[in-house]
Amino acid sequence: MEPVHDRPTGDGGGGVAGPGARNRWAVLAVLSLSLLVVALDLTVLNVALPTLSTELDTSSVQLLWIVDVYSLVVAGLLISAGTLGDRLGRKRFLCLGFVVFGASSAMAAWATGPGMLIAARALLGVGAAIIMPSTLSIIRNVFTDRKERTVALAVWATMSAAGAAVGPVVGGVMIEHFWWGSVFLINVPIMVFALIAALALVPESRHPNPPRWDTVGALLSVAGLILLVYAIQHGGAEGLETQTVVTGVLGLLMLGGLVVRVLRVPDPLIDPGLFRNRAFSVAVVSVVLAMFGMGGLMLLLTQHWQFIGGASPMESGLRLLPLLLATMIGAPAMSAIVPRYGTRYAMMIGLGLIGAAFFVLVNVRPDTDYWVFAVALAGIGAGAGCAMTAASDAIMSTADADSAGGAAGIEETSYELGNGLSVAIMGSIASALFRREMDTSVPGVDERVMDAAREGLPNAIAAASALPGEAGAELKRRADEAFADAFGVTSLATGILLVVVAVAVAVLIPRGAGRQAGDDGDGSGSPEAVDLAKP
Repeated sequence: MEPVHDRPTGDGGGGVAGPGARNRWAVLAVLSLSLLVVALDLTVLNVALPTLSTELDTSSVQLLWIVDVYSLVVAGLLISAGTLGDRLGRKRFLCLGFVVFGASSAMAAWATGPGMLIAARALLGVGAAIIMPSTLSIIRNVFTDRKERTVALAVWATMSAAGAAVGPVVGGVMIEHFWWGSVFLINVPIMVFALIAALALVPESRHPNPPRWDTVGALLSVAGLILLVYAIQHGGAEGLETQTVVTGVLGLLMLGGLVVRVLRVPDPLIDPGLFRNRAFSVAVVSVVLAMFGMGGLMLLLTQHWQFIGGASPMESGLRLLPLLLATMIGAPAMSAIVPRYGTRYAMMIGLGLIGAAFFVLVNVRPDTDYWVFAVALAGIGAGAGCAMTAASDAIMSTADADSAGGAAGIEETSYELGNGLSVAIMGSIASALFRREMDTSVPGVDERVMDAAREGLPNAIAAASALPGEAGAELKRRADEAFADAFGVTSLATGILLVVVAVAVAVLIPRGAGRQAGDDGDGSGSPEAVDLAKP
């Protein structure tokens, strides 16, 4: 029978002792592989939508649910799943996530209709919500040395970005050579391998004396986050309709109720003391904004390359590789900067790099050379790697090791909210600017066609391709220019926002926060914990 609490403890000299310590890098490899697959599933369907629509005869609403239900379920369950892992055993919970994710991947691969695929995607979200915070909380417990943990978190951040970046490429290759279900089937052998490796390598750990389970708080968390994320996604696609406003308000009310409950009940779902720590709170906001700088950009870039430049979905995915390569440089660099200079400077550098990279895109035109995008993507990738690694280090070092799953759930939820807000807000701003630029009529184009073209770049390109001669060419030229203008203004606004936040980080995070190395295994009384809590 596995022990109730096998948390490794520091040996007082920077080394690590205890179960799982000697094979901690092998444990990290298992966790990184599983996170890569989970992150990949967030974007792998982007290139498969036309095929799914044809093969399964889906309606536009069903297609939207196939894409969105995964992130909805993930966002809603992360906090509750993280706290459950602390209570039930992180290894046991991680293995459960592998089983759920693998089984639902097989179900999705052989789905016979839209309903079955939507259900399978929802179950995939359940598996992902179990896996994601478990990986972070296990890292917090296995890597008790601060310097080593920062390196491990850098690898973790790189794998998260890598999965999202290569998703479209993997999806494009599988669709091109196999049937659409193959984009899900590839998960199954990986999950089987991860399960076997986890059973053999990952040490068990859990809270030795967990507080009472807050059922009401968990329900408020799940319902509130699902409603809020749905409102963000629906609002980005359809605008501020009644449905968007109602679901958004309901979600905020439930999350407000959760905050009140957390502050009043003796055993809340999450520890309110975490948010009283300034470094923790700023790090959570920084995660949201780092993802804000990436999610919407992917949406705008793929439209620019595919609809203006004529690139295939797979070509668009390959063009995102500078983002991945730069993240692989930026994240490990933070493992050297954080221990020496502290969290404050690391997050400043990261958010400042992302903001500066957006300024490179301000003057994008329809015929802009790819190298301009590559430079911007490299800056954003390096900045995101820096910011996310530094933020993860601050969040997980502030949290007590016994309750690491709850903190991990909060961090992972911040990723989901940042990505959702980015697509919704940046997409909405770009759409509004596009409509404004397309306000004047094009000679020879019927006003009804113009109304359809104003709905977005894909609509405008489709309308232009259906028109003969000069009218179609002029409509496409106008749409290309309008989208480029909208892209530039949106990039400028995002860049200014992120630079302002980088300055705010310098003001709000304590000087030297996170600079001390060493940890006693639970964060209490350690130099890093005292420093991070300094007002």
